[in-house]
Amino acid sequence: MYILITATFLLILAAALSLLKNSERFTKLVSVCSLSLTGVLILYASYAAGVLAGGDSEYLELYSWQPLGTAGFRLDGLSLTFALIVIFLSLVTALYSGPYMKPLFQASGSDRWSTYYSLYLTFVFGMLGTVLATNLIEFYIFFELMLIPSYFLIAEFGHSGRDRASISYFLWTHVGALIMLAGLIVLAYSFGTLDIATITAATHTKAAGIPALQTMTLVGVAIIVGLMVKMGGFGLHVWLPGAYREAPASVSALLSGAMSGIAGYAMIRLVVLALPQAFTFIAPWLLVWGTVSLAYGGLVALAQKDIRLLLSYSSISQMGYMAIGIGSFTTFGLAGSVSLYAANAFAKGSLFMMAGTLPATAGSDSMDTIGGLAGRLPGLATFSVIGFITMMGVPPTLGFIAEFFLFQGAFAYAVSSGVTIVVPLVAILASVITSGYSLQAIRKIFYGEQKPADSTSIKDPPGGLIYPMVALGVASIILGIVPIFFSTSLSFFNASLAPFISKGGVA
Repeated sequence: MYILITATFLLILAAALSLLKNSERFTKLVSVCSLSLTGVLILYASYAAGVLAGGDSEYLELYSWQPLGTAGFRLDGLSLTFALIVIFLSLVTALYSGPYMKPLFQASGSDRWSTYYSLYLTFVFGMLGTVLATNLIEFYIFFELMLIPSYFLIAEFGHSGRDRASISYFLWTHVGALIMLAGLIVLAYSFGTLDIATITAATHTKAAGIPALQTMTLVGVAIIVGLMVKMGGFGLHVWLPGAYREAPASVSALLSGAMSGIAGYAMIRLVVLALPQAFTFIAPWLLVWGTVSLAYGGLVALAQKDIRLLLSYSSISQMGYMAIGIGSFTTFGLAGSVSLYAANAFAKGSLFMMAGTLPATAGSDSMDTIGGLAGRLPGLATFSVIGFITMMGVPPTLGFIAEFFLFQGAFAYAVSSGVTIVVPLVAILASVITSGYSLQAIRKIFYGEQKPADSTSIKDPPGGLIYPMVALGVASIILGIVPIFFSTSLSFFNASLAPFISKGGVA
């Protein structure tokens, strides 16, 4: 059956169809219908193959791609969460884009719905293809397809500083991709294949002809460093604040909530799973980097007055959480990092939508010039608070499940591997900073003295700007109570990495 190839390429067909008519209603309808159908097809494939049951169940489609072997699409306990989150967040953001972009187009005097939604769907096409790819070259092609349309979405539809921000974003992330490509080339040459599963099977069975551990470690380092740029963590985040600040809120929601975390997926798929022996040496350094990113991003976010900059720097901090989970090299830590991806999507998607709504409703997105909005805008306040507490890791949201288990994994790794326990201890203490800047933002924006004082100047946002936030908030709570993403990925890691790690750490 051609379920996954249909689900994936349906998006690029919809992108082309969006160019036929420059109409808000038509292009939004095409986007929503194609994304919904793609989501249904992915759910059907996961149900048919029993992927939700966990373990080593998978749905696989392979196609001949000579002379490069085969290429295809794989849905398993790892890729399922990422694929569903990409589609769900893209769907609600497509709905948000209509009422959000309309006044921007009116102010510019040019409606560009076809261009916007066509680039938007191409961006989503790249993200989905990346998490489903089975071939290294196929993976890299989709990975770069995330970059090109997202660059144009910032450059063409962003705010006043979009030119500099978009160039910085393109150059930094493209350089990161090239570093990763160097690692992928050596990886393919060393194993004599481009098939990710074949490489993984060879290292897991310790088949004859496996490259030297030193070579695999250098390859793993190159891939991870390249992906760290896309994650936007400490030291490699120069592009991030400008891109997230200047992009339209709908695009920032996807950049922060979906795209950056896909780098974490790639780390797990291409290094943790494919090169587990090499990752043993890399893991403690990734754990330290994640801890520094968590603390640095949180401290800088704490000093911000612009809500969009606060959310931008908090994204550095959130990717630090994900790196900690991956660097723990435990099944609980890895499954926690997968859940963190979903929680971050719900939180950042909702909060960037809130940030995009504030100028239209309160006249500003500076926390010094607005306040007391909870009484006047209770819907916006309620679901913004849910977004913040998801980011803080407060129960019953999915953020709590994610942070609890990734920190459990980090402590278990430190105890079992002999790595100093100071690193995970600092990480969990640094997470308090997340609560600090989140509570500060809630207090300044929604409570205290009402600003502007004239309540008539505060406008009720249209439902189209609030309903997507409702969907994300409700999803965060439901999946926090019924953590199916965590259980599915945990079962997958238990089955896939049993020879190398245990629940407690490195075997």
